[in-house]
Amino acid sequence: MKLALSFLFIATLAHADPAFVDLRTVMKLAGAKNDEIQLARAKHDEAVAESKQAWQRFWPALSLGAGYRGHDGRLQDIGGNVFNANKQQYNVGTGVMIDWSPGDIYYAALASKQRALAAEHLAEKSRIDIVTQSVERYYDLLAAEASMVIIEDDLQLTEDYAKQLEGAVTAGTAFRADLLRVKSQISRAKLAIRQGEEARDLAAARLAEILRLMPDAALRPAKSDLVPVKMMSGKGVATMISLAQQHRPEVQAAQAIHSSMDAEKDRARIAPMIPSVQAGYTVGGFGGGPGVGSQQWGNFGRQQDFYVGLGWKIGPGGLFDRQRQNIANAREEGASLQTSQVRAAIGREVVEAATRSQSANDQIKINDEAVDAAEEMTKLAKERQASQIGVVLEYLLAREELTRARQSRVKAVTDFNKAQHALKRAVGK
Repeated sequence: MKLALSFLFIATLAHADPAFVDLRTVMKLAGAKNDEIQLARAKHDEAVAESKQAWQRFWPALSLGAGYRGHDGRLQDIGGNVFNANKQQYNVGTGVMIDWSPGDIYYAALASKQRALAAEHLAEKSRIDIVTQSVERYYDLLAAEASMVIIEDDLQLTEDYAKQLEGAVTAGTAFRADLLRVKSQISRAKLAIRQGEEARDLAAARLAEILRLMPDAALRPAKSDLVPVKMMSGKGVATMISLAQQHRPEVQAAQAIHSSMDAEKDRARIAPMIPSVQAGYTVGGFGGGPGVGSQQWGNFGRQQDFYVGLGWKIGPGGLFDRQRQNIANAREEGASLQTSQVRAAIGREVVEAATRSQSANDQIKINDEAVDAAEEMTKLAKERQASQIGVVLEYLLAREELTRARQSRVKAVTDFNKAQHALKRAVGK
């Protein structure tokens, strides 16, 4: 489904017209073909294969073979006598060979299984990180587009006002200096629009990069997404930190790595005390005799061999290998410390995201008040200008204040939505 959506979207981008995307589409495309996510999944597949291979070491080895050996010349027997001999032998058969170190195999397989689990959690972390970055870049594009629209609205109103003022100047009821002041404001608005177009196109390029779309894709955001979206309301910071410690893939990956180090420590401490097992069984046929040639090929009969043995390794890699145990202990301690660091970092991320979210929410309310005040101020200034009580500069300043207030509100909403998504990621949702 994701791949089909990606192909359909890329086909749409092949046209010159801008392609409009919404937040849902961006989140789907972010995980559809991003190579960083694919790389993390490939590492997980590799770890799973290594885990399966570790358990397969318990299986015995099966061999099939045939052999022929001939000799012509001097030989020495057990008693030391040297003599001439001419002989041959041949064999055909199969065998089962076992060379087990059960403790080493078992604990190595446990450690490999935990590493595969850690790779799975890290792959999920990579996916969540890419989606979160895509969302942030989408909101940057949305903010740039919305800010430019606000300036365009202001430009339209200012141009209309300039036409009215130009008529008043012609009629002799207004000063030309006021008209020039308005035209200067129009030029500044046009300059701001051009700068806004640049910011929008750069934001679109950054979004196309992380979505792995064509670099020159003319992406445009859905205006309906420019509203505050509360996703993590009703929960205290302590509750969210507790949820994060349970659900964040980084914590689960760190715990899995810690478990693998525990298994490696047991491997170094316990595995050498478990004896190794060597066993084999071969069955087949054996033939031969004095002389080399076809006269002895018929001297062939059935044979079988079997053996079983136990053994302990002493020294490096076996019993009394203190350095191996010290290395395993140090690695386990390091994994424990890394888990603590991850937990501490996650707690900080939750607090930071919650703080930014609350601050942005408060700023939205303050900006709403500022927008209302600026709108009323602009209305009164225009009424006074119409009755020739006020001056042109007052109206322009009121319009400029309204534009700043609207742009500030766009930024506050953008920051709030970013913080909400960051908080959702920080909690592990």
